[in-house]
Amino acid sequence: MVRYTMDTSLAVKGLIPPRRKKQDEILGQQQRMYELARSYLDRVRSKEVEMFLPAIALVETGIVVSRITNNEEDSQRAVSFLRRNAAHIFYDHEILEEAISCGIKTKASGYDTIFLTVTEMSGSELLTDDSLQHKIALSKGLASHLLREMI
Repeated sequence: MVRYTMDTSLAVKGLIPPRRKKQDEILGQQQRMYELARSYLDRVRSKEVEMFLPAIALVETGIVVSRITNNEEDSQRAVSFLRRNAAHIFYDHEILEEAISCGIKTKASGYDTIFLTVTEMSGSELLTDDSLQHKIALSKGLASHLLREMI
Protein backbone atom coordinates (compact mmCIF):
# COMPACT_ATOMS: atom_id res chain seq x y z
CA MET A 1 0.00 0.00 0.00
CA VAL A 2 1.24 3.50 -0.82
CA ARG A 3 2.10 5.55 2.26
CA TYR A 4 2.09 9.35 2.37
CA THR A 5 3.06 11.97 4.88
CA MET A 6 0.78 14.87 4.02
CA ASP A 7 1.98 18.33 4.81
CA THR A 8 -0.61 20.80 6.07
CA SER A 9 -0.20 22.82 2.86
CA LEU A 10 -1.61 19.89 0.89
CA ALA A 11 -4.24 18.86 3.44
CA VAL A 12 -5.76 22.33 3.70
CA LYS A 13 -5.81 22.75 -0.08
CA GLY A 14 -7.76 19.50 -0.33
CA LEU A 15 -10.15 20.23 2.53
CA ILE A 16 -11.14 23.82 1.68
CA PRO A 17 -12.27 24.80 -1.84
CA PRO A 18 -10.76 27.98 -3.30
CA ARG A 19 -12.46 31.14 -2.08
CA ARG A 20 -11.26 33.50 -4.81
CA LYS A 21 -14.14 35.40 -6.41
CA LYS A 22 -12.40 36.63 -9.56
CA GLN A 23 -12.71 34.18 -12.46
CA ASP A 24 -9.14 34.14 -13.75
CA GLU A 25 -6.12 31.90 -14.27
CA ILE A 26 -5.20 32.10 -10.58
CA LEU A 27 -8.60 30.71 -9.62
CA GLY A 28 -8.21 28.04 -12.29
CA GLN A 29 -4.87 26.97 -10.84
CA GLN A 30 -6.27 27.01 -7.30
CA GLN A 31 -9.19 24.86 -8.44
CA ARG A 32 -6.88 22.31 -10.11
CA MET A 33 -4.73 22.13 -6.96
CA TYR A 34 -7.85 21.70 -4.81
CA GLU A 35 -9.12 18.87 -7.01
CA LEU A 36 -5.77 17.06 -6.99
CA ALA A 37 -5.26 17.48 -3.24
CA ARG A 38 -8.86 16.40 -2.67
CA SER A 39 -8.29 13.27 -4.75
CA TYR A 40 -5.43 12.26 -2.43
CA LEU A 41 -7.62 12.83 0.62
CA ASP A 42 -10.40 10.79 -1.00
CA ARG A 43 -7.92 7.96 -1.51
CA VAL A 44 -7.00 8.18 2.17
CA ARG A 45 -10.68 8.12 3.18
CA SER A 46 -11.33 5.04 1.05
CA LYS A 47 -8.27 3.32 2.57
CA GLU A 48 -6.51 3.03 -0.81
CA VAL A 49 -3.47 4.78 0.69
CA GLU A 50 -2.18 5.40 4.20
CA MET A 51 -1.63 8.88 5.62
CA PHE A 52 0.95 9.68 8.30
CA LEU A 53 1.02 12.93 10.24
CA PRO A 54 2.89 14.60 13.06
CA ALA A 55 0.56 15.79 15.84
CA ILE A 56 1.44 19.42 15.03
CA ALA A 57 -0.39 18.98 11.71
CA LEU A 58 -3.67 18.85 13.64
CA VAL A 59 -2.92 22.17 15.31
CA GLU A 60 -1.73 23.82 12.12
CA THR A 61 -4.69 22.57 10.10
CA GLY A 62 -7.16 23.89 12.66
CA ILE A 63 -5.46 27.30 12.65
CA VAL A 64 -5.17 27.64 8.86
CA VAL A 65 -8.74 26.50 8.20
CA SER A 66 -9.96 28.96 10.83
CA ARG A 67 -8.05 31.79 9.13
CA ILE A 68 -9.45 30.89 5.71
CA THR A 69 -13.06 30.24 6.65
CA ASN A 70 -13.45 32.17 9.91
CA ASN A 71 -15.59 29.23 11.01
CA GLU A 72 -14.80 27.11 14.06
CA GLU A 73 -16.94 24.19 12.85
CA ASP A 74 -15.01 24.02 9.56
CA SER A 75 -11.78 23.89 11.56
CA GLN A 76 -13.06 21.15 13.84
CA ARG A 77 -14.29 19.08 10.85
CA ALA A 78 -10.89 19.40 9.14
CA VAL A 79 -9.03 18.28 12.26
CA SER A 80 -11.52 15.46 12.80
CA PHE A 81 -10.99 14.24 9.22
CA LEU A 82 -7.23 14.03 9.78
CA ARG A 83 -7.61 12.28 13.12
CA ARG A 84 -10.09 9.71 11.77
CA ASN A 85 -8.15 8.92 8.63
CA ALA A 86 -4.50 8.97 9.66
CA ALA A 87 -2.84 5.56 9.72
CA HIS A 88 -0.65 6.95 12.50
CA ILE A 89 -0.20 10.32 14.19
CA PHE A 90 3.35 10.77 15.45
CA TYR A 91 3.63 12.55 18.79
CA ASP A 92 6.69 14.47 19.91
CA HIS A 93 8.00 11.75 22.21
CA GLU A 94 8.09 9.33 19.26
CA ILE A 95 10.15 11.53 16.95
CA LEU A 96 12.07 13.96 19.15
CA GLU A 97 15.59 12.56 18.88
CA GLU A 98 15.32 11.84 15.15
CA ALA A 99 13.87 15.32 14.53
CA ILE A 100 16.71 17.01 16.42
CA SER A 101 19.25 15.09 14.35
CA CYS A 102 17.41 15.81 11.09
CA GLY A 103 17.14 19.53 11.88
CA ILE A 104 20.82 19.83 12.73
CA LYS A 105 21.79 18.11 9.48
CA THR A 106 19.33 19.85 7.14
CA LYS A 107 19.07 23.25 8.86
CA ALA A 108 15.38 23.20 7.89
CA SER A 109 12.73 25.02 9.92
CA GLY A 110 11.39 23.18 12.94
CA TYR A 111 8.04 22.62 11.27
CA ASP A 112 9.58 21.23 8.07
CA THR A 113 11.95 19.09 10.12
CA ILE A 114 9.01 17.43 11.89
CA PHE A 115 7.36 16.50 8.58
CA LEU A 116 10.65 15.27 7.10
CA THR A 117 11.24 13.12 10.18
CA VAL A 118 7.77 11.58 9.97
CA THR A 119 8.30 10.90 6.27
CA GLU A 120 11.56 9.12 6.98
CA MET A 121 10.37 7.19 10.04
CA SER A 122 7.17 5.99 8.36
CA GLY A 123 8.88 5.03 5.10
CA SER A 124 6.34 7.17 3.29
CA GLU A 125 6.38 9.71 0.48
CA LEU A 126 5.96 13.39 1.28
CA LEU A 127 3.05 15.26 -0.31
CA THR A 128 3.42 19.02 0.03
CA ASP A 129 2.97 22.38 -1.62
CA ASP A 130 5.94 23.84 0.26
CA SER A 131 8.73 24.11 -2.31
CA LEU A 132 11.55 24.49 0.23
CA GLN A 133 10.37 21.49 2.24
CA HIS A 134 10.13 19.51 -1.02
CA LYS A 135 13.67 20.50 -2.03
CA ILE A 136 15.09 19.48 1.36
CA ALA A 137 13.24 16.15 1.25
CA LEU A 138 14.73 15.39 -2.15
CA SER A 139 18.21 16.35 -0.94
CA LYS A 140 17.78 13.81 1.89
CA GLY A 141 16.87 11.13 -0.64
CA LEU A 142 13.21 11.05 0.40
CA ALA A 143 10.40 10.59 -2.11
CA SER A 144 8.59 13.91 -2.31
CA HIS A 145 5.87 15.35 -4.54
CA LEU A 146 5.17 19.06 -4.92
CA LEU A 147 1.48 19.73 -5.55
CA ARG A 148 1.97 22.67 -7.91
CA GLU A 149 4.27 20.56 -10.10
CA MET A 150 1.69 17.77 -10.28
CA ILE A 151 -1.14 19.82 -11.83
